[in-house]
Amino acid sequence: MEKLGAMDANFLYTETDQVLNHIASIQKIRLPEGTNVDDFVANLKKLLLSRVHLVPYMTRKLRWVPGNIDHPFWVKDESFSIDNHVEVIPLPAPGTHRQFEEKIAEIHGIPMDRTRPLWSLKVLTGFEDGSVAYYNQVHHACLDGVSGQNAIVAIMDLTPEPRTEEPPAGYFDKENTTVADMVSLSVENLFRYQLNAASRFFGGIESSTRLAQRYLNPALPMGSFTEAAPRTRFNHNIIRARSYAAGECSLNDIKAIGKAMDAKVNDVFMAVVAGGLRRYLERDGDLPARGLIAGCPVSLRQPGDTRQGNQVTMMKVNLGTEIANPKVRLQAIKDSANAAKSVTADLAPGFDAEVSVPGLPAMITAAAKAAEQTQAAEYATPAVNLVISNVPGPREQLYSLGGEMMTHYPVSIPAHGVGLNITVQSYKDKLFFAITACAKALPDAHLLRDDMDAAFHELKSLFVQGNVASLKPRVEDKAPAKAVEKAANAEEQVELKKIA
Repeated sequence: MEKLGAMDANFLYTETDQVLNHIASIQKIRLPEGTNVDDFVANLKKLLLSRVHLVPYMTRKLRWVPGNIDHPFWVKDESFSIDNHVEVIPLPAPGTHRQFEEKIAEIHGIPMDRTRPLWSLKVLTGFEDGSVAYYNQVHHACLDGVSGQNAIVAIMDLTPEPRTEEPPAGYFDKENTTVADMVSLSVENLFRYQLNAASRFFGGIESSTRLAQRYLNPALPMGSFTEAAPRTRFNHNIIRARSYAAGECSLNDIKAIGKAMDAKVNDVFMAVVAGGLRRYLERDGDLPARGLIAGCPVSLRQPGDTRQGNQVTMMKVNLGTEIANPKVRLQAIKDSANAAKSVTADLAPGFDAEVSVPGLPAMITAAAKAAEQTQAAEYATPAVNLVISNVPGPREQLYSLGGEMMTHYPVSIPAHGVGLNITVQSYKDKLFFAITACAKALPDAHLLRDDMDAAFHELKSLFVQGNVASLKPRVEDKAPAKAVEKAANAEEQVELKKIA
């Protein structure tokens, strides 16, 4: 029996009829020669059953504290069956990428069964290339992005030959958990939280002092910390139906662009998102005069920490979508991200991820339902326009039952007021990104994906192709280079004045 942390449990409390707080990743598997899909799935169930001890959430279900006085517990599911969690879903013929995206949107809009462990692995079949795909679904209460990557590695292999694993003796034995134990541990947790009030108070004082110093010192930027986001079509109450689109780009190209601009991989990816959003919104005349603001999760996990559960906070980054020049836009994003990281570091001493207050679960649940019923997002000023997440993934080639893992697409969470979520995961030498959105806010996610592709190639075209990154024009463009450079510099100076 293990108590959920406040951050993990919050994903349960804030889940409503329209906001579904589960996430997923999608691994497309190239089946070994002559493999029968039915036999493959039967063997997959056996493999997962032999590795459930490596991923704690696979055999644990929720148990609520009487009266919701404190956060719930994870307890062993004594009726656990692998058949409850693995399902085959065929794609309609001919099994195109677009049909795959539509199927993911459909199944991602279905709530999870809270009476069972909060995960499922749906095997999508019928792809036109003969492959299958794992829709690896987990509730966000179980893990964050980093621990999710650890779980994927645990159920995969580094070689085509699966390694041998077995749960330890007694793993599936009955677990004695009583209501009295739960209440006792909850009361102990509540008292312990109150006893630590002094350290939290001083942490809050330190954060407030740092922020005040930053506010009073013009040399220390606040970034977008105090900015309100402009309202867009993404910032309304959402419906349950989802739209989804997935794409990929070269990690080496992203790094080359970043090297030339002294920017991080995440800065460059945000510039790709920003360029795509600018194209998408400008096409319909919906581009705001002010830059869109992204909420970006930041991991608080220490190096080497492989525990399950969520250890993240959020920072705000201005995407500079009002800036036409992609190079200047990337510079603005880099500056905003650097400021956001500094502000986040100032806030860290006062951050409390383990709040325990009597009755808090019931209060948050009631507030989330009330906000949905009253459509509060229609009236509130948006704090951010969308969420952009970047999760480092495996660098090695992975396999499942001898089949080569080819993709690592993410699937994420839209919410009221923030109906668009764009997440990217690395795998080997590629970045796999996906758009998960409310179908009302973004009915044509594939168009935004195509706009992001165009924005990526636009950024890439500014640099010498290959491993050498610079801002010099390509060889074939040398003749008009001075004129182009002069025009570009003039435009950059205008844009830089706007954002200064």
